[in-house]
Amino acid sequence: MSPLRLDPADDPQAWDDYVSAMPGVCAFHSRTWKQALSAAFPQYRPADAFLVRGDDRIGAWSGCVFTPAPFVSFAESSPWHLYGGPVGVAPEDLLDAVACWESCSRRDRACALSLTLPPGDFAASHGVLTEIGFALTEPKHTHVLDLPSDADTLWSGYKGSVRTDVRKATGAGVTVRPVHGDAEIGAFYAVYRATMDRFGSVSKPRSMVADLARSSIATLFMAERAGIPVAGLLLLVFGKVATVWMAASEPAERRHAPNHLLYHTALTWAMERGYERADFGASPPENTGLVKFKESFGATRADFGTLTKTIAPLRSALWRASEPTLRRVYRSLQGVRG
Repeated sequence: MSPLRLDPADDPQAWDDYVSAMPGVCAFHSRTWKQALSAAFPQYRPADAFLVRGDDRIGAWSGCVFTPAPFVSFAESSPWHLYGGPVGVAPEDLLDAVACWESCSRRDRACALSLTLPPGDFAASHGVLTEIGFALTEPKHTHVLDLPSDADTLWSGYKGSVRTDVRKATGAGVTVRPVHGDAEIGAFYAVYRATMDRFGSVSKPRSMVADLARSSIATLFMAERAGIPVAGLLLLVFGKVATVWMAASEPAERRHAPNHLLYHTALTWAMERGYERADFGASPPENTGLVKFKESFGATRADFGTLTKTIAPLRSALWRASEPTLRRVYRSLQGVRG
């Protein structure tokens, strides 16, 4: 059998056209996503490639390279524990695909490998990957909902409390609409930034949010009451999967249940356009309220995680020692940028 090789995917549109037809892919596998990422964080660069055996393309590898400092780089499927890695690869070719990726990464002097697979792939591959030196370093879980083909089935799948709160929001004068303009994106970002500050989390840069909101793989939904933005949701779409990537609301408006109407509108929109699955995004295990909220829409828990393999122990250790300081600097810069 011929060895596998990785052929760089230099044409972004050709990449998106190819992988979008693969089962289970989402926005994080797209080049459009990685272009927004690298524009906001130049230390990340796309490293997508087609997997080729002989003259036959047998799948693809969705990835990026993170270079936080000179002489320090990491081969990652995607940052922030988002999905990536093998796409459309048959189970019998998985280990060859991973070995090919590792060989290329060693040649490029990567310090370590980091691989985050979608829940289905993670469940099927976790065991064999640990046998070849990968370790589960970040266990995670998300919530997913298989979208039906009609509105009545979607509506009946919600818990009664969701249906009540959707009616409550409508009765309170809350409306939801897709938005694309700079003013609306700015209004959403203000709500999102305030939400992240309340939780003590670092916001993604405004430029990245704006680039995605205007792109072909995203729709930004804004909830308003009396003409004032009170909540928003950034839905990423690619392949057959709709992913909730950002959602935020004004605390004072929660009594009017804008989030319930917001999610219902986004899920209905995705269903009507033929998307087959909604991924609600990873949840902190301790945030039981958020988990309960997602499950009230009929979503079920799906486990996944990030698997890592160290290639250069010394350089990896030096980066780990310096990373907390660099993260504090980044937080400070985000504060200055407002």
